[in-house]
Amino acid sequence: MAPIGVDRAAATQGVVARLKDLIRKDRIMTDPVMTYAYSGDASSYRLIPAVVVIVNSEDEVRAVIAAARAEKLPLTFRAAGTSLSGQAITDGVLAVLGDGWKKLEIHEAGQRVTLGPAVIVANANKALKPFGAKLGPDPASQATCKIGGVVNNNSSGMCCGVAYNTYHTMHRLRVMLVDGTVLDSGDPASVAAFRMSHAPLLDELKALHQKVKADPALVELIRKKYRIKNTVGYSINALLDFHDPIDILIHLIVGSEGTLGFVSEVTYNTIPEHPYKVTGLIPFPDPYSCARAISKLANGGVQVTTGVTAAEYIERRALATVEHLPAIQPYVKFFTETSPVILIDVTAPDQTTLEIETAKASAILASEGATDITFSVDEHISHGLWDVRKGFFATGGAARPKGTSMLTEDVAAPIDRLADFVIDMRKLLDDCGYEDAIIFGHALAGNLHFQMSDNFMDPQAAVKFDHFSKELSELVSVRYGGSLKAEHGTGRAIAPFVEAEWGTKAYLIMHEIKRLFDPEGLLNPGVLLNPDPDIHIKNLKLMPLADEIVDLCIECGFCEPACPSHHMTLSPRQRIAVTRERARLRQTGEDPERLKAMDEGFQYVGLDTCAACNLCSLRCPVGIETGTMVIGERGRRRTDGDRNVAHWVGGHTAALEAGMKLGVGAQALGRRIVGNGVVDAVAGAMHALAPKAVPRVSPALRPGPGAPKPVAPSNAPNGQVVYFPSCATRMFGAPTRENGLLPTTDAMIELMRRAGFDPVVPEKLEGQCCGQPFLSKGFPKEAERVGGSTRRELDGLSRAGALQVVTDASTCAKHMREHPGQAAVMDSAEFLLKEILPRLTITKPLPAVAVHHNCSAQRLKEQGAIEALAAVIAKEVVVLDAITCCGYAGDKGLYVPELNAHATRFAKAQIPEGCEIGLSTVSTCATGLSERMGIPFVSIASLLEMVSQPVN
Repeated sequence: MAPIGVDRAAATQGVVARLKDLIRKDRIMTDPVMTYAYSGDASSYRLIPAVVVIVNSEDEVRAVIAAARAEKLPLTFRAAGTSLSGQAITDGVLAVLGDGWKKLEIHEAGQRVTLGPAVIVANANKALKPFGAKLGPDPASQATCKIGGVVNNNSSGMCCGVAYNTYHTMHRLRVMLVDGTVLDSGDPASVAAFRMSHAPLLDELKALHQKVKADPALVELIRKKYRIKNTVGYSINALLDFHDPIDILIHLIVGSEGTLGFVSEVTYNTIPEHPYKVTGLIPFPDPYSCARAISKLANGGVQVTTGVTAAEYIERRALATVEHLPAIQPYVKFFTETSPVILIDVTAPDQTTLEIETAKASAILASEGATDITFSVDEHISHGLWDVRKGFFATGGAARPKGTSMLTEDVAAPIDRLADFVIDMRKLLDDCGYEDAIIFGHALAGNLHFQMSDNFMDPQAAVKFDHFSKELSELVSVRYGGSLKAEHGTGRAIAPFVEAEWGTKAYLIMHEIKRLFDPEGLLNPGVLLNPDPDIHIKNLKLMPLADEIVDLCIECGFCEPACPSHHMTLSPRQRIAVTRERARLRQTGEDPERLKAMDEGFQYVGLDTCAACNLCSLRCPVGIETGTMVIGERGRRRTDGDRNVAHWVGGHTAALEAGMKLGVGAQALGRRIVGNGVVDAVAGAMHALAPKAVPRVSPALRPGPGAPKPVAPSNAPNGQVVYFPSCATRMFGAPTRENGLLPTTDAMIELMRRAGFDPVVPEKLEGQCCGQPFLSKGFPKEAERVGGSTRRELDGLSRAGALQVVTDASTCAKHMREHPGQAAVMDSAEFLLKEILPRLTITKPLPAVAVHHNCSAQRLKEQGAIEALAAVIAKEVVVLDAITCCGYAGDKGLYVPELNAHATRFAKAQIPEGCEIGLSTVSTCATGLSERMGIPFVSIASLLEMVSQPVN
């Protein structure tokens, strides 16, 4: 494929014109904000695409291929964008996998599974777990990365080794070639048709197979290279391992990084997920003894599913970046200045085998001088340790100086040379000026990762990286006969070094493969094979300082699955990337028109559609709160007029509450009088004309119960509890009365009395607010003024904290804990579980209940309490894990209802037949869920009160 032509803008518009009647308009993006948002993957490279297209079907992919070819723009496919070598970016057409690729079908009691390319690896394993099975590939990014990327990079991971990657565990592949033809290797009719239509291609693959087999030196080289992890170049082992050109073809697709075709479906043979496991973090006095122990544990490099299934080498400098974390703290006493550790899993199908295998491993560890050998069966300890290991890419990145880019490489050497390899790798990094680098990796497969940082705003940084890359190639490929990319894919990072690693003969065969599949060079040109010897130091990411909250972000993408606006507008990673680019443009002054367009475009996609739920921080290994950054920018964009209005509202919250209840009540009354159709039509038209001023209303929006009447004391045996009904609960109601339930406020008071408590409710409750709504809209001073008044009221009622204070909205409970007064505040879920439930008798449990964990409940870690309450409320509990944050986000469900619709789009399918009610811990979330799920959502208190009513 020739470089992009002289008129890139015209080619871009040509692609748009060819697709506009085939793909929905909002899924075709050319504006400067959205194209920049997709300009980076998790690597240290950046290219701004001409056009981004979200594709949902094979027909759409076929249309995009045709449009890109017609306009002579290169085409790249992207799954999760967690690629580490720059293979998921382009300056041409970027086709991003949308919702249409989430097929997940389990066969033969879990022995096989068919997956669409947009299925997240961890979700596939979650579905397989009840069958005692899992996927072979287990990359550290498995909570984020998708199957399409795993296939195209032949990703492996901690326990995968060489034996259990996609290449070796794939049962069937469905792939679209560049001419639009689909081959399904598991469909005899598809295979037969392909043999007829593509006979010349299959004949040439057969000829390549015979050519390779006739060259003993090349055969030996290929066999040797694939005894260790290797993703450098094409999977030319397929030319040896298979005879049928169909089998050769589908295995060449594996690891081809989107340069040969588009994978639309794959069926895996699964591997056992044994139920018995111990985990240990084993320290050693020095790297050499540690590496020798791993070599002994490695079973000659043959991966197993029983025994030592994972052994991660973590050097001392890497440990220094995480030793403050709770999971690592118990081991710090064993660390010296030079001590590395091995993170080990021993697994088995039964307890007896586990004990035998653990004893074997312990003996090996002791023989090499391990300074502590302790294994644990505690899942929490195991998950904690492995979460630290999986997060090294981000935590190591967070330790870098602000403003620098993260660099990561991934190499492998024969396992019997691991000890020397570890020492030589450390020396190379230090000699090349990367003393900050850290080393860790999947050592059972001879696979080491290392990462370092540099500031590519300085031109000398690229010179330094170039020198290092060439020295690395000499060390790994020549001196050790290893692989420069063990599992991250070749991408742009290693493309100039493929020939040095493989030799000219194998390298020319790889070029022949590319020519056979993609003679025009349309698919992902520049990736995997590239004639430019300097491509590895071009288009490097710049990371200018932009916001102190997010400057540590390395754009790994781990946050994205948690974000309710991901694939609707922007994800947290993308908000950060765009914020950085806007900061860079302001600093350099180089393109004021582009900066203006990005600043204006960021309002809706970056600010208005951010729920600011900060669930991204729970996925981020270093806890970056992108929502807090967004709230800060909202505040900076507020005008004096906005602040004056907020100040007036803050002084008239009682009037606002009354007006809100009146408005919600009026629309509800209107629905009873003239019907939903008329109200929706009128309100919808008004909202369309002024979306920021006129809320969009729905039948699920009900007037709240208002402030409960003060309760007379009764000298209850368990004393008094201060109950603060949140303003959201007071203003917005759930469908309770018609379902035989009490409103939340009445239910809370009744439950307290039933359990022997005297509820104390503020007398003048109207207008009382914790301040959270003001903070989320960018008015921190008003949040403090309004919230401070409420805190003082509660401090007085609680006698300076002598009495427990309870509120009924997780959002408010979280905010009040972060902005505390004298009284500690409990959310209703934890209070009901701890203090109320033990004093109740459940008399009539429901058949089933659906549970949504709202974002604040997740951040408060209340899921266990909520599910424990749900388990006594109903015989069957269905947790809607297809929703992270529901996107209602206070009042965004009123003004940006499309966010709520997008965030909940998969959850309705999770509600089983017979489940007729759901629960949430925030009334506004319950409103959005009631509309989108087709069943009413109510508070825990309302349901718990109903199922514990005394029997007459």
